[in-house]
Amino acid sequence: MYKITNKANDLRKFRDSFLGKDILVEPKKFIFTNKPPKESEVWKVESVEKQETVEKTEKKNPIKSMEVKKMKDKKLENDSSSSR
Repeated sequence: MYKITNKANDLRKFRDSFLGKDILVEPKKFIFTNKPPKESEVWKVESVEKQETVEKTEKKNPIKSMEVKKMKDKKLENDSSSSR
């Protein structure tokens, strides 16, 4: 997975060959994609592991990630109590 950052001061687009469509990126913003454009004066391309993106989404929504963990814990408790 790659993080593509628009270094230009205006809206730019690139063709994502994996999705088969044009991707618009606002100035100084970024997007994640599997098929990046070539790095140039306009685009900054960084290789990112999928695990990092998951951690970032958990940081943005800590309540949701806590709720999911609680639900998993409850399910584990129920499974262990039913097997006794």
